[in-house]
Amino acid sequence: MSVALRFSLLRNSLGISCPVRFFKQHAGISSAKWLDPRIFERRHFTTGVQTLETKFTGAPSWPKADSSSCVPGIQSLFLQQTTEHEQPGTVLVFDIETTGFLHKDHRIIEFALRDLSGGKNCTFETLINPERDVPRFATAITRIDTELVCRPEIPRFKDVLPVLLAYVRSRQAPGKPVLWVAHNAKNFDVPFLVHEFRLCSADIPSDWFFIDSLSLARKLVNSEVKSSGEKRRLINLEALREHYGILSEGTAHRAMRDVTILCQVIQKITFDLKLTYEGLWNESIRATDCRKLSY
Repeated sequence: MSVALRFSLLRNSLGISCPVRFFKQHAGISSAKWLDPRIFERRHFTTGVQTLETKFTGAPSWPKADSSSCVPGIQSLFLQQTTEHEQPGTVLVFDIETTGFLHKDHRIIEFALRDLSGGKNCTFETLINPERDVPRFATAITRIDTELVCRPEIPRFKDVLPVLLAYVRSRQAPGKPVLWVAHNAKNFDVPFLVHEFRLCSADIPSDWFFIDSLSLARKLVNSEVKSSGEKRRLINLEALREHYGILSEGTAHRAMRDVTILCQVIQKITFDLKLTYEGLWNESIRATDCRKLSY
């Protein structure tokens, strides 16, 4: 099946009624394919929407997938409900990789998310053409270089946006807002997301709210120090992974790899903080509450 046909089927399954023209002629850009962002080798694929089978058990399960792409299964987010009638909203864990620090000249080069409710099509990931060079220091961290992303095969953010919005709508619980979780969301991920939306003359949807798992980790560590006098520990994502004994494969600072880790970390943090659904939502902020990019 051709890539164009696969994308057409995906777009139809997400209910995108308006025509979406991918890869319009721009600086030599022509119709092309999507690139698998999970590995550094250059392989083509359609939009990275995958299936994950999850079970709420004491040990992690494994998804039904090709052995070359297996990742640890993620449990559905389990939080105490404040009332028996309370229904959780959609919780999406996401991560981005960028060309650099928080500045208007830098762009997103990779995006990944996972819906913590699990089930079919619970993940979405893609490389993104930043329409600029990737600095060497960014490549050293992510292993994503200019040659990899600045090519006709790679969609720009303006190309990804309509598909992303349709995907999120397809996962959204009826009548409920969407809660996005990222590590250092307030000072990095969300400002970059806002910037990319604005470059597309769009705003973050008003029913999207954000949780910064870094802030939750800081709150947890502070409570541990206060109650037991324990020495403060690092709360970056890798330190939290090691603290909770979470196994991981792949290169650090790749979007889906970090999403997979954060999905497990957020389970642990919310349990340790004894957060209810209401408590988690009370920790959320709007995009307008986040740090602004430098100009």
